[in-house]
Amino acid sequence: MRTTLLSIAAGAAFALSPLALTPMALANDPALIALIGADKFRVLPYLQSPTPSGMTLNWFTSSADASSITVSGPGLAVPLNVSVTPVLLPELDYSAQEKAITPRPADMLADNSAYKHTFTATGLQADAQYSYVVTAGSSGATFSGTFRTAPATGAARALRLAVLSDSETLIAGRTTFREWARTTPQTPTSTGRPAGTGRGRDRYFLTETDGYQKNIASIDGRNPDLIIMPGDLIEGSGNALETHRRWDEFWRHNAGQYDDLLTKRPIVAAIGNNCIFSGSIIDPADTINFPDATQRNQVQINRGVKRAMDQWRAYFDMPAATTSVNPGAAQDVYFRQDFGPITIITLCSVGATEAANDQISVANPLSVPVLPTGTALPINTDTNRAWLNAYPFGDLPDFNIGTAQYEWAAQQLADARAAGQIIFVQWHHTPLSRGIHGTNVTSNQSGEAMRIYLPLLEQFRVAGIFTGHSEVAERSFFDLDSDGYGINLWDVGMAGDGLRGVEDAAGSVSSGITTWRNNLANLEGQNWHPNPYSQWTADQSEAETWNGTQLLSGGKHYGFLEVNLTPLTEGRYRVEFQPWHNFPLNAGDAGYTVTGSELRLYNDRVILEGTPNNLRSVTCSASDVAGAAQTVGGDGQLTADDIIVYLNWFFAADRRANIAGPGQSTTPDAELTADDIIVFLNRFFVGC
Repeated sequence: MRTTLLSIAAGAAFALSPLALTPMALANDPALIALIGADKFRVLPYLQSPTPSGMTLNWFTSSADASSITVSGPGLAVPLNVSVTPVLLPELDYSAQEKAITPRPADMLADNSAYKHTFTATGLQADAQYSYVVTAGSSGATFSGTFRTAPATGAARALRLAVLSDSETLIAGRTTFREWARTTPQTPTSTGRPAGTGRGRDRYFLTETDGYQKNIASIDGRNPDLIIMPGDLIEGSGNALETHRRWDEFWRHNAGQYDDLLTKRPIVAAIGNNCIFSGSIIDPADTINFPDATQRNQVQINRGVKRAMDQWRAYFDMPAATTSVNPGAAQDVYFRQDFGPITIITLCSVGATEAANDQISVANPLSVPVLPTGTALPINTDTNRAWLNAYPFGDLPDFNIGTAQYEWAAQQLADARAAGQIIFVQWHHTPLSRGIHGTNVTSNQSGEAMRIYLPLLEQFRVAGIFTGHSEVAERSFFDLDSDGYGINLWDVGMAGDGLRGVEDAAGSVSSGITTWRNNLANLEGQNWHPNPYSQWTADQSEAETWNGTQLLSGGKHYGFLEVNLTPLTEGRYRVEFQPWHNFPLNAGDAGYTVTGSELRLYNDRVILEGTPNNLRSVTCSASDVAGAAQTVGGDGQLTADDIIVYLNWFFAADRRANIAGPGQSTTPDAELTADDIIVFLNRFFVGC
């Protein structure tokens, strides 16, 4: 075996073979389309809240008929066979404006009613694969899928996570080409991005819908165990014609005719500001009841927020948050998910509900950045001073210090750390960013208020923080107490919406920053930087190479962050963070024709190694991986044992039978071949 491995390794070029995705591969799936309709599925079955003994599945129909589900697999002498009675959810009705669209769009269900079917399988074996079949009522429409239960909490298990946010789906996204920041540096051989405002220049090559479809297909091909989404799954519905159709479009991508990603992998999602913005819901009596126009507008917005919160809770059944204070506000918006050796703590950052927080506070020592003389800047204590004010319904949690959510987070962090878990934390509003929502200087929906959690997360040695909102695709690193243990924080807002750049890019400083710097009262801050902790951004760190009208490489594109965990020896882990992007292969013609898509790595790989409470950054040497009889530190020499031990680390707890080698489909084929080993070794060594 050693000789074979060495022969394979010797023949490998150690250059990752990209995964090519053609437009044809992304066409709507006829088999899935056939299952969607007024008398069939409205949303295909999707997975949530995995446990070592079970899984929750939700699906939706437009019929009141009961449906059935059958689950079969390990430990079940006979398959589970259950009839599920649905519940009508009026909050998922189309709005009056949507219903009035003429002619009615073909993608709107003929029957407006939304019936929710929920089944939680229990009594299953840990880390085992099960098959399920769901039949949608009397229509006979049948969907078949598989799921894997969670590994036992604390189990030493290799895992792969896909992390992405700000998909912000809308029907309008099918024809919307988003802005594409043009301040990206150019390589020495680049002819420069062509001037103009057409597609492929200041507007991106692909529509939002096409970009997100390619992203979903790429993630599916990487075969992750969990999908983590830190907010803004849908766009805010200021457009009354998309009050609920935006959710239709999200499920069309993830559990519908575009793709079925979430029918086989659980989703762990945080709520975002766009998820709760549902426009203004107007009552004819409002003019009489609220004669003050400003108050009337806020009342109408808050009604929309309430509807949006109800929609979120209708679709997501997350693990219960353990809190005795305001449990209704906690439901499905902040929670803890354990999955084998990891714990994911999800927080709700969409707005502070106390009126006192609706302002810029006095100087705060956690303010970032600090002025040259060491004076702290004022820090925002709310993430949404734009339109969320005086919210009266009690189902939205505050997040500041001393609130139920903050105290709950501290308790869960302490518990997960005591249990020896690797801890990840997610919420939507990124607290550290060079992007539009980085500070109150550039946005009244800045995430800087969430900086209050950073010392707490550092105290409990969190392995990574996942956020979105600024849509920059950025990594920051902070070590606030200067003890040598810091945390990487990612803005993964590159799923399918904006392709924004940083606000302080050379030649394109935002008006907010310029005004602030030019204000005599802030003269001390002339050298002010919105995020001195920034380490990498897609638009500034990935220089473009153009050849006339053809983009050859570089730049910001739709993508995701992949997190790979590998158990090592003596309770240690290797945790690798690697951002990927879907590069649009383009013909170089005047119309910027896209001929396909290629999954490529960004040049920002982070590797941590150590025990769960002491995961520290390491630099990987291609000359040595540490052999079976060596320490993890290695001896500076690559041997057969090095290859074997690393493969053993990966395969010992990883149940994948195939990694998908060069020339193979991105869908695993259940056969381990030499090409698979090459791809895996390339995946390890590239970027070392």
